[in-house]
Amino acid sequence: MLGQLAFDRFEELLPAFLTIILIPLTFSITQGILWGFISHVGLFLIAGRRREIHTVMYALAVISIGLLALEHGKFH
Repeated sequence: MLGQLAFDRFEELLPAFLTIILIPLTFSITQGILWGFISHVGLFLIAGRRREIHTVMYALAVISIGLLALEHGKFH
């Protein structure tokens, strides 16, 4: 699976790397996946590839940000 990553495209590699690294570091699969969604959308926007992002990914990134904010007490 890792062999299928585009190592020449930073905006594709970093979200996968973050997901893989954050899952064991945070002891939470959820945290790794949430940060993967957020970084994927953010890096594609920065790279000017916004048309390649599906609407569902935008929604998942917004939901992920909301879940992180709720978890860290920003909306209590």
